[in-house]
Amino acid sequence: MKKPTLNFGQFLQYDKVFITADNGIDLEKVTSVAFEEETLYIAEGDSLCIYENGKIKKVQANVSKLFTRNGRLFASVGNALCEIKKGKISKLAEFSAPVVDISVALDKSIWLITETELFLMNGDEFEKIVDLPEATVCLAALDNKSKYGETVYVGSTVEGLMSLKGKRRHWAELLPDVTGVLSQKINCVSIDALGHLWVGTDNGLNIYDGKNYWFNGNDFYSVPDGSFNDMFFAEDGRKYFATNTGIITLVEGKISYFSYGVWLMHPTVKKIAVSDGGAIAAVTERGISLITAKEMTLEDKANHYDEMAVKYFTRNEGYQVDRILRKYGDLESGWLPNSDNDGLFTGLYCASQCFRYAVTKDEEAKKNAKKAVEAMIKLTEVTGKSGFTARATRYSHEENFKTGVREEWHICEDNPDCEWLGETSSDEMTGHYYAYGIYYDLVADEDEKKKIASVVKKITDHILENNFHLCDVDGVPTTWANWEPELLNNDDRWFYERGTNSLEILSFLKTTYHVTGEEKYNEVFDMLIKKYHYAMNCIQYKVEDSHVAHIDDQLDFINIYPLVMYTENNAQKEIFKMGLTHHFDYEKVERSPFFNITYGALTNNNCDIENAAKSLSEMTMDLIRWPVFNSHRKDLVWDTEQEEMGIPAQLKYPLEYSARVLVNYDGNQFVCDSGAEEFVDINTKIVNRTATLPGTFADGMRAMMPYNFLLPYWMGRFHGLLGD
Repeated sequence: MKKPTLNFGQFLQYDKVFITADNGIDLEKVTSVAFEEETLYIAEGDSLCIYENGKIKKVQANVSKLFTRNGRLFASVGNALCEIKKGKISKLAEFSAPVVDISVALDKSIWLITETELFLMNGDEFEKIVDLPEATVCLAALDNKSKYGETVYVGSTVEGLMSLKGKRRHWAELLPDVTGVLSQKINCVSIDALGHLWVGTDNGLNIYDGKNYWFNGNDFYSVPDGSFNDMFFAEDGRKYFATNTGIITLVEGKISYFSYGVWLMHPTVKKIAVSDGGAIAAVTERGISLITAKEMTLEDKANHYDEMAVKYFTRNEGYQVDRILRKYGDLESGWLPNSDNDGLFTGLYCASQCFRYAVTKDEEAKKNAKKAVEAMIKLTEVTGKSGFTARATRYSHEENFKTGVREEWHICEDNPDCEWLGETSSDEMTGHYYAYGIYYDLVADEDEKKKIASVVKKITDHILENNFHLCDVDGVPTTWANWEPELLNNDDRWFYERGTNSLEILSFLKTTYHVTGEEKYNEVFDMLIKKYHYAMNCIQYKVEDSHVAHIDDQLDFINIYPLVMYTENNAQKEIFKMGLTHHFDYEKVERSPFFNITYGALTNNNCDIENAAKSLSEMTMDLIRWPVFNSHRKDLVWDTEQEEMGIPAQLKYPLEYSARVLVNYDGNQFVCDSGAEEFVDINTKIVNRTATLPGTFADGMRAMMPYNFLLPYWMGRFHGLLGD
């Protein structure tokens, strides 16, 4: 049965750079930002900074504010209104006080406020209309009515929202007690193309029809409370808001978020600007974020990550590991330590390159896969004990050499400059068998097939000879690598591993039979099913756990793939697919590309491929585990089931990938905030939720391996689920 193929097409991929003091900016002096086409201008006290192609150029000018209006860039320079073109500043008008804001009305009339007065442009001159209330900070004009002035509004941080009124023009107060405005402190106002007034206050956002109807900020389904500090309305209707909890956008009718960590250096955004091309500049006290967007396809993004994998995440002989950063958010500052799971994650990367090679015949993919599989084989060869596989190796030139739990690290007999880590787990073996089978099928030549068959045979024979355990060089079985029927079936301490470990050993045996052709492995497979009901153990191998423990989720989806692919007996396959379907139905809320695509590859059922592709499109380009801060959002649904186990509540439905804490598929996707505890009081109406499990803390000092994207993407391409 042919599977339907999703052609996801082009999407907007967002990326960002942080402009900080390291770029020569005095952040304490920055007052505003604006664009001229795609060039960013920064008002920095006595200087105008021009940011282009990653470099800052400074122009001496006493620029206090910048304004982009109808495609023109204006500046408040001393008491003068100036226009900027290609970096050149020309004076347009002089006033008795600095210019505070400009509004171009729908009828193209130009209004302006200084610190003390309101002006209307009449011909080439600005005509004073009226004095201003105290602490007026913003202006919005609908049009220039000759008789009445109700369509001109100003906002004061002291006296609130004011509307110009009457033939004898004066300010009419729109007070919170008698209107729908949310606060007496107005930070920003703007009029949309329909003539509605949008009002940003220290207590939220609302909309006014100019008469007596207010759309209250609380009526927005997902706009947070708290301070709205600035707003920008594009000519095509896109709207952008700077708040104390990040950037909010309203584009294509959808409210979206750019939050602290991934996109911003601080949650409080003071000023915002947007270019014609959609670039966003946001001013915070710790730096300016320049958020850009470009059209990409999933294949474009895969090519980006494939390059990153080689450049930033390939260690020593070819192991894929996370990158530890010495400087916040700086990939170039990083280094590559070993992990406890070098074999597992290298195996997952290897599989991604095998699928890539099968789809594209790209020799670079073949080279990457070959390097990874040879590194994995070395982990079995280096221990000196037939079939026993190390977790990791490292060398004397590496800065963490001879650290860690010393009784589990062993110096190589033939190389004193190399040591290997034992106490190997079932996780490791899962990655090895998975990669060996896929490499054998899609990449290996005849000599490589013999080599893979040999190493797989040694590992499986070791497990069988040691009563379904991995047995370390000290003669003691390792802690987690247990597949012994007596323990899995009859020892309550192995209840939670019963299904997963049954799945593992059946998968290992089928892979071994597949690459060696030796019938004895099928015989052990059948014995475990008939005598020890291991197939029954797999009918619902996932133990539902309130979405708290996730380590086995990734392992299960890894193991089920070769088990279903290599099992010849359709009746047995149906049993395994029962377990897979139960697991997928429980986990599909995560929108996991790997889980969804594995399910689609192995069944003809709906695997929610659209959400898998959407998740891939949302992943950040830099792969850094940034802090995240999301608990201010009103669209979140909390799950309290975890509290029965003494664990803080977490999200019922995970965030979009662009807002999640970046973890592997064995991590908790339901975390709301992580690494943002210092901002717990930034909005007194919300409660900060910390990470609920170890391993999800985020601080911008680690970059995650790109297998999270590469494996599901290339697997989806190989199985015809994704077409681009």
